[in-house]
Amino acid sequence: MTKFWLALTMMTAIAGSAFAQLSPPGAAPGFQAPMMAPPPVTAPPSIATSRGSGLVSGTAGSPRSVMIPGSPVPGMLMDNGNGTSSIMVPGATTQVVPTPR
Repeated sequence: MTKFWLALTMMTAIAGSAFAQLSPPGAAPGFQAPMMAPPPVTAPPSIATSRGSGLVSGTAGSPRSVMIPGSPVPGMLMDNGNGTSSIMVPGATTQVVPTPR
């Protein structure tokens, strides 16, 4: 009879721990949390340059970083306030381009 109770206790402990792994923390047992869709992936803004499309990072209104194809170093994109921006890359001439939206 002792073996029976020992086996029953072991089976209850195994089943209980397996059930606990299925429930998310803080949720009621047997409750499945709803799945959320991941946010949409958007392409980073780009700007047309004389060497191709450059990738722009940073926030509008401040100097932003820009990677120009073929350039070993990033440049700075500065808004001129009149619909154009200046791209400054070390060792290259300054370019004036339309401001990215």
